[in-house]
Amino acid sequence: MTDLPNERIVRIERGTLVGRRPRCCMYNGRMVGPDYIQGHGDTVRDPLVRLVTSGGAEGIGHSRLSREGAEALVGRSLNDLFRLPDGCTEAGRPVDLPLWDLAARMAGLPLYRLLGGRGSREVEVYDGSIYIDDVGKSDEEAVAIYREEVAVGQAHGFRHFKVKVGRGAYWMPTEEGLARDALVIHTVREAAGPDARVLIDANMGNTVNTAIDLLRRTREDRVYWFEEPFYEDRPANERLKAFLREEGLDTLVADGEYHPPDYFFDLVREGLIDVVQHDLRAWGLSWWIATAHRIEPWGARCGPHCWGSLVERYTHAHFAASIPHYALLETSPVEMPGLIEEGWAWQGGRLVVPDAPGIGL
Repeated sequence: MTDLPNERIVRIERGTLVGRRPRCCMYNGRMVGPDYIQGHGDTVRDPLVRLVTSGGAEGIGHSRLSREGAEALVGRSLNDLFRLPDGCTEAGRPVDLPLWDLAARMAGLPLYRLLGGRGSREVEVYDGSIYIDDVGKSDEEAVAIYREEVAVGQAHGFRHFKVKVGRGAYWMPTEEGLARDALVIHTVREAAGPDARVLIDANMGNTVNTAIDLLRRTREDRVYWFEEPFYEDRPANERLKAFLREEGLDTLVADGEYHPPDYFFDLVREGLIDVVQHDLRAWGLSWWIATAHRIEPWGARCGPHCWGSLVERYTHAHFAASIPHYALLETSPVEMPGLIEEGWAWQGGRLVVPDAPGIGL
């Protein structure tokens, strides 16, 4: 373990940046019932923390740290909270992401280089904002909606798109929902073009039978990955993987964001899940670094969940650039006043990670 400079936390600033999406994102296959009738909305709120040390160093990142939590950290030694190469200690977990930015800045390195720099600085991203926005609409209206949503994403620099499916779990009768899911996937594929990666996400809104049915209906659309097709279950996952092999489909199975079971990593090790998706804000970058090393020998890929935050996108990009087995980075079009992106650039549907110290914000 490597110590940071012998400094203490002397000030913690908390605040929230508010951004807007170009449209209101409505439903997914898991958001059911009257409590969710308003959908996800068009607002993104990023709670941020800035750490300041006794030597004047700063670190910024996403954190839901409370005032009481901040008061408990002021005066603490950096080495009580964070040790390289593993990252934060248990005491530092509430400010894991700001601590990584701080450590990289103090080292004078961009975060991806502090983490090893084994990946590409040009990080493939996808637009994850194509939700179930067609409830109560005709097929013709749905086609028009999703053509426009792809066009908006393309105007913001995106080439790849993830489509929410699972309408038959709540929003439509099962057969009608499957047919509409397939229609929307066809529409997005046509609008995005043959070189785009089209991902689908059921938010556990399928059974293994309906998941296989949907993949049959969309065979020609070349689904890149199927996220959360159903709750992780060994027999169901084995059956889905057997179907993919028998049909010669190279669709990846992505899972892990929503309450993964205790045996989740057994499924990953056995090749039943290809992309691990635990939320980076919830689990922390320190956890993800250890997990990346754990799953690399198994041939699995990292693809942390990154919905509901714009600032988190940038930490994700550094993590992606630090490892060779990152899949795709989840983000979406958002305008957020107050966020200064030093040296960040879009290039051919990729987010290019800068060489500025820390995260680069």
